Amino acid sequence: GGPPGLYVEGSRLYVFVNLGRSPGHMGCLVGPASLSPYGWRRCTFHPLFGPNDGYGPLELTGPAANPYFEFRTISAADVIREGNRYYMVYEGIRGPSRPGVPDDQFGLGLARSRGPRIDGPWEKYPGNPILMDLPGNVGIGHGDLVQVGPAIYLYTATSPTTRGRYVLVRK
Repeated sequence: GGPPGLYVEGSRLYVFVNLGRSPGHMGCLVGPASLSPYGWRRCTFHPLFGPNDGYGPLELTGPAANPYFEFRTISAADVIREGNRYYMVYEGIRGPSRPGVPDDQFGLGLARSRGPRIDGPWEKYPGNPILMDLPGNVGIGHGDLVQVGPAIYLYTATSPTTRGRYVLVRK
């Protein structure tokens, strides 16, 4: 899977990690921001979420495979706080599109905390994956959220050779 996501709040460090493969789940650990080896624990709600419906029919490719975009791996989280909720973009990997090829079906997912707690339950955006249909490209799932004043920017791959910047708008 991809790199862990990190979020610092006060004296606590939250680490968002991939928990296994096929199916993957998004896990959460919390510990001291001082990086002490003591005091680490699983978040209250662990795992935060998992895949929806398994791998799906093997013959599905392209947009028809979107509902299964996160079956194999859920990782590479980036989290921000907006108001009384937390928002996360994450990488979902369905797996290979056919036997004998490496993982080639990638998507970018969006989730948010159901309430004001970062370590409480989360809900996924029902329109996942966002930005592009499967197969996506290898960099689409590694999104970065940056907040500058009231604006929230999403940086992620838009093609195998280009990184794009999107302005997120609350609806």
